Amino acid sequence: MSAAETITSIPSSSLESFKTGIGFGVGALGMAVVLNTSAGLLAPFMTNFLGINASTVALLFLASKLYDMVTDPLMGIVSDRTKSRWGRRRPYLLIGGILSAIGFALLFTPPDFESQTSLVVYMLLVLLLLYSGYTVFNIPYLAMPAEMTQSYHGRTVLMTYRMTFVMIGSLLATGSFALVQWLGNDLQAHSLVGLVFALVVIITSVFCFVGTAYANQTAVTTHSYSIGEQVQTAFQNRPLLLLLGAKLCQLVGFTSISATGVYFNVVILQVDYQITSAYLMATSVAVLAALPFWNFVSKRSDKRLVYMVCVTCYALVALTWLFASSDDPLSHLFIRGMVLGFFGAGVLAMGPAMLPDVIEFDFLRTGIRREGIIAAFYTTIEKLSYAIGPSIILLLLDQFGFQSGTSGLDIKQPESAIAAIYLGAAVVPSVLYVISLIFLVRYDLSEEKLIKMRSA
Repeated sequence: MSAAETITSIPSSSLESFKTGIGFGVGALGMAVVLNTSAGLLAPFMTNFLGINASTVALLFLASKLYDMVTDPLMGIVSDRTKSRWGRRRPYLLIGGILSAIGFALLFTPPDFESQTSLVVYMLLVLLLLYSGYTVFNIPYLAMPAEMTQSYHGRTVLMTYRMTFVMIGSLLATGSFALVQWLGNDLQAHSLVGLVFALVVIITSVFCFVGTAYANQTAVTTHSYSIGEQVQTAFQNRPLLLLLGAKLCQLVGFTSISATGVYFNVVILQVDYQITSAYLMATSVAVLAALPFWNFVSKRSDKRLVYMVCVTCYALVALTWLFASSDDPLSHLFIRGMVLGFFGAGVLAMGPAMLPDVIEFDFLRTGIRREGIIAAFYTTIEKLSYAIGPSIILLLLDQFGFQSGTSGLDIKQPESAIAAIYLGAAVVPSVLYVISLIFLVRYDLSEEKLIKMRSA
């Protein structure tokens, strides 16, 4: 086996430049719109505007993720083996962006079917199209930072650019609630929002493709490993498994909060979609403001330590939702959101910043360039979490008697459903974040360890 040769080379000092960081980071904006709108707006749209049962919606999310568990590794293999004038990864930024945009537009514009079964089948097929596009884009995209620089902290900088645009995308996604309400809070309003955001996905994907034209890339590695052997040896990467375990718990917890958020705000706190959008925007602004701070702190301490502190504090703050009620001043809602955003910024930034490190560790350990396969594992965990979290909440709501319908969220809910909403907003995410600390305590891949392996 032989190490990959660099096929595009630019001075390492420019890898972390503003231009390269923006070019790489902006690609995350469109995908953040896809994930966050799907996690937040889609479930209420399906249960309370299309009249689909909450358990059925949960099954649709889970089915789409089982599909991803097959397509993600395949896309990683394709990405690793691709040879083109634009490199191994960049062509898929365009293809994935276009597919995602089409799926997103169709998702919020379902035809008027005569039967509920036909509607459910349609939603499943469109979800598969949407997440196929996400897979085609995101797996090559997440593989790129490990190729772009070998700098331990430089990777954190690149991922900070990514997280900045993730949060800008989240801001747009949270604004969808206010936009839907402003447009009439009906089926047509959701359709218009879907079309607008689909355009955002295409624009950011094209910008990312152009903006990474001069970033370092690596060529295909020549080796004798079969696909099965590659996957098997990748799972012998202990830091990777620990990182994936931590991210699974955290993202399931995060998406549980996201999925419960609309129900919690409208049913428990009795605020409308506009206040909900304002709250989510305030949280996203807090994340954006905190990202440079956590980037600064991690350079002077340790990624893992910063990660663990932020996870612990996020879990404690999330637990305070148990004490929230409609009698609270509106300021309490926004204070909680901004504190969650502050610590959430550290959680969201440090995890992805560690991914290029475990990818390099894998290459130094095996000599195989398979950034795509490892990124596929990470993306599968990410997308699986965005299905498991909402599915847990939707199944919980259904079991506790939540009432679905076609007239919005004004339906009076039983006390049992209200209790389930509290559990989903506070207890479920807090417990999962605490469990993730078990994985992070055992994670031991440091900058010094990588330097020693490079020397050897």
